[in-house]
Amino acid sequence: MKLSEKVTALICAVALIAGCAAFVLLRQVPTPAPGAPLYEDVPAPNALRTALEVQGVGGSRFFIESPKREALQTVPVSQFGADPANENNAEALNAAFVYCAEHPGTRLAFDAGGVYRVSDALCLNDITDACIDGNGAKILYSHGSSFFSLRRCECVEVRDLAFDWDWEKQPLSAIARAVDVEGEKNTLDFVFDLPQYATEDMLYAISQCDPDTGTYGAKGVYIETYEGQNPDVIKQVTKIADDTLRVVHNGLMAHFGGNSYILRSTAYGGSLIDIYEQCRNITLDSLKLYGGTGMGIIVGERTSHFALRNIFIGPDPAYAGTRVTSLDADAVHISDSDGCFLIENCDFSRQGDDDVNINSGVGWLHSADGNTVVFEADGSMNADPGDTMAFRDKNFNLTDVTATVETSERLEGNLRRVTFKENLPGSVKEGWFLFNLNNTGGNYVIRNNYFHEHRARSLLLQTSNGLVENNTFYKTTHNAIKIIMDINGVWHEGTGADNIAVRNNKFIECGLIGTEVIEVGTHLLDRSNSSFAFTNICIEDNEFTDLCSLLLAVNNVNGFVFRNNTVTLGSVFRHDVLQGRSYFLKDCVNVDFSNNTFTDVSPLSLKRVARSSSPFVWLRVNADALRGEKEEAK
Repeated sequence: MKLSEKVTALICAVALIAGCAAFVLLRQVPTPAPGAPLYEDVPAPNALRTALEVQGVGGSRFFIESPKREALQTVPVSQFGADPANENNAEALNAAFVYCAEHPGTRLAFDAGGVYRVSDALCLNDITDACIDGNGAKILYSHGSSFFSLRRCECVEVRDLAFDWDWEKQPLSAIARAVDVEGEKNTLDFVFDLPQYATEDMLYAISQCDPDTGTYGAKGVYIETYEGQNPDVIKQVTKIADDTLRVVHNGLMAHFGGNSYILRSTAYGGSLIDIYEQCRNITLDSLKLYGGTGMGIIVGERTSHFALRNIFIGPDPAYAGTRVTSLDADAVHISDSDGCFLIENCDFSRQGDDDVNINSGVGWLHSADGNTVVFEADGSMNADPGDTMAFRDKNFNLTDVTATVETSERLEGNLRRVTFKENLPGSVKEGWFLFNLNNTGGNYVIRNNYFHEHRARSLLLQTSNGLVENNTFYKTTHNAIKIIMDINGVWHEGTGADNIAVRNNKFIECGLIGTEVIEVGTHLLDRSNSSFAFTNICIEDNEFTDLCSLLLAVNNVNGFVFRNNTVTLGSVFRHDVLQGRSYFLKDCVNVDFSNNTFTDVSPLSLKRVARSSSPFVWLRVNADALRGEKEEAK
């Protein structure tokens, strides 16, 4: 055995002994048992409906009802004047949707393969037991905010329909290479692959991309700027050739030269599909979302029991040579819902933000006096009369304080004033948090999906009782999975999460810019806190291949399992001290980090041992791993 290996083995043996001593000396914090799983009854028979049973984490089950198409009365959209020859079909289609609301049991059918231009919002309100059947048709739209919205609907399916942005009215994106201008300080030339997109409008968002594939994510680094976030960066733009824009900047783009970029004309400009106002039993099936100026699908305002199935989000393959992005923000954003949802067999890529963001709003108290509080929260958080609010202390630890909302008032900016029916105890004060117990957004299954080549994270899991299985994550720019509470002054998301299982997934080249593949922790204005905001998080039987940097970064968790996973560092990225490492901060207890296979590092490699900022956490986390290494070293 080499001297270095002997030293490593000795370190492991000493650490194992010290760890055992620490376990004896240090009192363990018990892991709370998961709550009783949701177990819904089978829905009553209904001649117009069929029910999909979804089996979730911990033996839970719920049902999502959808219309039984063969039992519905078919009505063509042409009956209301909708026609591919029309310049704008909004009025005709909205008349058709009103008909559906007045006639439950309708199957509204588009002409097979037709292309319908629409330049105003489409509103599906108060519809029950209906199927909107696209028959492979496409809606070509140019309306930005809340284009296709469902409100107060019950048992509605939208299926076999494509949505595409009208690029003739506003191109969404282009690829260009940035070149420093010799002899000119703070000056760049952006040379476009396609000259027809070389316009000043295309400089709203600039994100470095892979020069070989033209997709989001350059290996190991990330350079970007947004006009909305940095409005003073670009000082002057001049078109100096058919394919070239010369940009004078304020110095913040001095390191942009020599790289390729995805340029966009918009970001976060509205949404394509909204499902709001207590919709229930909604199914979106076999939809194609080719492009848009904002998010793809937003679900909120107490909506529950919904399914997103067989959905494709990406550029239209017919324009593979000219269109490099799909949506300009999240593919799916679920906020303040009542949960019970399924996302399966979907393919999401090329969008400008996350694949799926699941959260419920959290408020940050600015003041508390008697039965009145003023708190900061983003616009999606519900706090309506009759709702029951729960409270966490300034360290985000859950308390036993609850109160019922009597009145709620929006103030300037993100501030709200709420009065409760009960006086609050004196312990509730500035810096505490509150959240709504009536819509916590839990109970969901995400399975058999392909998440790849987009700008940000794949899954943000910020609500409880979630099952993530049999998915493939490929070339995610940031984390593949992030389990967080996140308050940054713009958004306020996540109330703590319990009972999440991540199993049998494949992670390939994730965290391209150097972020960890999976992160668990709290972010309060870029700081962590000392709470156990997350409990019973289990990540097992997954495959991790071609790691750029850290495998895990974990904090604020009581009951974390990372077990029976296979890790291959691979040869795509350079090997360094961080590649494949797992890092646990100080606020972690009851961690099982064991029986993981590292295929291309030696049995004595410290890559197999997690790091920690706390020696006590380090000893607890690594007890099983070190014991295993000691056995292998014999």
